[in-house]
Amino acid sequence: MPGSAPLADGLRLVRGYARAHPVPLWIAVTGSVVYAAGSVGSALALGWATDEVLVPLFEGGDPREWIAVGLLVGVMVLRSAGVIVRRYFAGMTSARVKRDLQQDVARRIVDMSLDRVRSRPPGELLAHLDADTDAAIEVVHPLPFTIGVLSMLGFAVVSLALLDVPLMLATVGVLPIVLMLSWATASLLEAPTEAERTANAAVTAAASEIVAGSQVIKTLGREDAELQRFGAVVDEHRARRVRLQSIHLAIDNTFSFIPQVAMVLIVVVGTQRVNAGALEPGGLVEAVALFGVLAFPMQVIGFFLTDLPVSVVGRRRVDSVRAEPDDPLRATSGRELLPSGPLAARLSGVRVGPEDRSRISGLSLDIRAGETLAIVGSTASGKSTIVEVLARLRPVDDGEVSIGGIPSDDIADDELRRRVTLASQQAVLYTGTIKGNTDFGRGRGDSELIDALHIAGAEDLEHELPAGFDAIVGERGVTLSGGQRQRIALARALAGRPGLILLDDATSAVDPVLEERILARLADLPTTVVMVTHRVAAMGAADRVALMSGGRVEAIGTHEELLHNDEYRRLVEAYRAEEVVR
Repeated sequence: MPGSAPLADGLRLVRGYARAHPVPLWIAVTGSVVYAAGSVGSALALGWATDEVLVPLFEGGDPREWIAVGLLVGVMVLRSAGVIVRRYFAGMTSARVKRDLQQDVARRIVDMSLDRVRSRPPGELLAHLDADTDAAIEVVHPLPFTIGVLSMLGFAVVSLALLDVPLMLATVGVLPIVLMLSWATASLLEAPTEAERTANAAVTAAASEIVAGSQVIKTLGREDAELQRFGAVVDEHRARRVRLQSIHLAIDNTFSFIPQVAMVLIVVVGTQRVNAGALEPGGLVEAVALFGVLAFPMQVIGFFLTDLPVSVVGRRRVDSVRAEPDDPLRATSGRELLPSGPLAARLSGVRVGPEDRSRISGLSLDIRAGETLAIVGSTASGKSTIVEVLARLRPVDDGEVSIGGIPSDDIADDELRRRVTLASQQAVLYTGTIKGNTDFGRGRGDSELIDALHIAGAEDLEHELPAGFDAIVGERGVTLSGGQRQRIALARALAGRPGLILLDDATSAVDPVLEERILARLADLPTTVVMVTHRVAAMGAADRVALMSGGRVEAIGTHEELLHNDEYRRLVEAYRAEEVVR
């Protein structure tokens, strides 16, 4: 049958949500059942009032109006209580399901491998966290009401059967039409919904690119062009959304129209039954009121079934992230602990990437405990790859890597992250204090954090900012300069005195004079420093320099020794020329 797959997927989705949070869901369903009983009760009360109050008034009898008033008010209170309970606990269920999905996506993002995270645009991941989780729980909002109105449907049908069987048959004859229509429209909505969700993610991605690249846009005078590009993406989303909403509107109007036509049929059949003496006038009023009650659950069930494809598509997009495997480099099975003090490291015959286009190939490098090693080379020579391999952020396709004499894969992950730290050129800070960013939730003491900030050359911030190291830096450190952000990020890597510090152009935005001071302080620490750098002064301050070329170590030695190497000398001259330009 058309649409059977999306409906089946949607019902499985609903079952999973119900199992995850049964208590608030079933309280909401109970409230909905109470509302349903009250709604049917109001129709019955209305029929009773017609026969026991209105008819006696016209015929000169003794109407029992106060009983009717009390009955109608009681039913109204019952319905209102059911509505309040349903809405409150349905909202609670929805909020909890969304929280679970967002936490799952966030957890999966941090547990994914670095390569997999980099392969997805940030805007797409943001869309999965926000818009797609909203779509995935779309069906949760009407779920308790839908389950509740099924009882309303049962109450109404039974009441109609007790009232008049032919009238009941005329009423329920519309149900198969509504259900078949709902079933068929599910497949009709799936493809447009998928297209709208994809277009929505594209808007988020384009917006994040504009925010991240605002400096480039301004310096190149591309404001109008970027606005046009963004406008085209937004317009595509608008067109997709209009098409989807148009389909929804047509379906909604159809669901509203069918009960109205059925209502005419009920009045015609009911009038004939009254004229034939088979039904009292109050019974006809009761039947019309009952069908008014019955028409509403018909529409709600229809709306629920057409909401299923929206949630199925949203959940499918969310699950595309949730299905990502754990980072294989998080060696949770590793149990080895690293030795205390400065850590030596060794790379032997290491290859990263396919053989025909590897980032590093056949690379061997011995890093001595306690030394400062500078890694230099032309663009794409493999410098940053070495740092990521040592930090166990990038998998090795061939060869061996050891730290402190222990194979990298055998080191416990917590131990590796405590003893081997990394600071890169892109200093990522979070909303919070400078000390909070330096600690990053690891529980370091204030004295240890302040010491790390001083070693990283950030002591000036303690005096320049009104709140010192307790100053709030703002989202992504927007209130600080690039050099200040880099120094805080370096202090974060230094906190806890690791045995191996990896610096990937981590001081590129720092003043050269201050950088020399920082490097001198690092040299005095009982740790090993491996730094990728473009600064000649840093190369001269290092104990040794490794020259990278074509994914291999071309030469290694002191700065003075390597000046006899033509390639190294040309690289130094290029670096010096770049520093002069800066």
